[in-house]
Amino acid sequence: MSKTTCSSPDTRAPLSATDLPLVIHHGELHAHWVEAARSKGFDLIARVRDRLHVALRCQTCGGVHVARHSVVMTAQPLCPHCIEARWRATALAAGLTWLGRDAHRHYGHYRLRCGHTARRQFTFVERVASGVVSARCETCLVHREEEEALRFGWMRLGRDPQGNPNYRLYRHSCGHEQRIARANLQWGQCDCAGCGQSWTAKPSYIYLLDIRHSGTGRHYLKLGYSSHPVKRHKHQLGLPKDADVEVLRVVAMPTGHNACTIEKAAHAELRRLYPEAVVPNPEYADMMNVVSEIYRPQALAILQKTLERIAAEVATGACIRTLNDLSDQGQIAGANNPETPHPDPESRAPAEAVTRNPDAMLEDRAAAWRDRLPILDRHWGLTG
Repeated sequence: MSKTTCSSPDTRAPLSATDLPLVIHHGELHAHWVEAARSKGFDLIARVRDRLHVALRCQTCGGVHVARHSVVMTAQPLCPHCIEARWRATALAAGLTWLGRDAHRHYGHYRLRCGHTARRQFTFVERVASGVVSARCETCLVHREEEEALRFGWMRLGRDPQGNPNYRLYRHSCGHEQRIARANLQWGQCDCAGCGQSWTAKPSYIYLLDIRHSGTGRHYLKLGYSSHPVKRHKHQLGLPKDADVEVLRVVAMPTGHNACTIEKAAHAELRRLYPEAVVPNPEYADMMNVVSEIYRPQALAILQKTLERIAAEVATGACIRTLNDLSDQGQIAGANNPETPHPDPESRAPAEAVTRNPDAMLEDRAAAWRDRLPILDRHWGLTG
């Protein structure tokens, strides 16, 4: 509905047609229009613009606005001056300063207590005024996040390119760019996947296990990631000693960070597209100490196809370009590491990392994950 508003210099006296800064349409003011306007809290001043519009004076505030006569006859006209007065009062109660309307009819512009301006929904400001929420300044938040990042050797680049509100994009002092949950960075619970010495920076593998237990007749498939797939199922899954486990396939990944990313994305897709293939935790809780990532044997073809796609992405470098696609919020380097109880004895000493050239480190890592699965060669002599 198109409206034009104007104010009277003296709200105590009704405006005449000649007082209005509008184009007067010389037509009859029908008595039933005048009566309808009066019954709804307005005085009909004149017909303006064209035959369809009239000027209404609010009996509460004295403000004048333009509306269609059909609105007067069939609906309740709303005084924009009274509405804006309520917005101002609500802003004051919320500790904000009203600056004006936004192009979007549900938004307004406000000055926050810190002095910065913000665009907020009117309903949100009402919640602030009632004490349900508080008005946060995006500018001040960015400054805090930048200071938090600098404390741990990172530089905040911006919001998460994947659109996750819990993540930000950062650049490490070594030049590596990475998505990190802000909650993790606040405590320094993150490691650089480019130059770090933890599991996130070491080569890793996504594996597919075939697990059978003759004693109970159970048969499952497990899709996961680990820097030591054999050690993972032999010493960390808590399987019965008489369980038979076969490594059906492994896909080498450049870093543990990358493996974590791709594996979690694969599980999310499988749960969404093939929920019937997922085994509920109570069914295997007494057999192994994991809470998810277990599938029905009938899903073998689906899982193999998933690994084929991942292997193709690795071969083309697509997974490296999306290295920073982390998953769930609140997960930290130690929590995501499947080998946490078993530190890797082959980890390099910190002194060695200090003297290493970052470019040389990246070349070494790339060579390691391109190799044909040296860990499995050492254990079983498998060739992939």
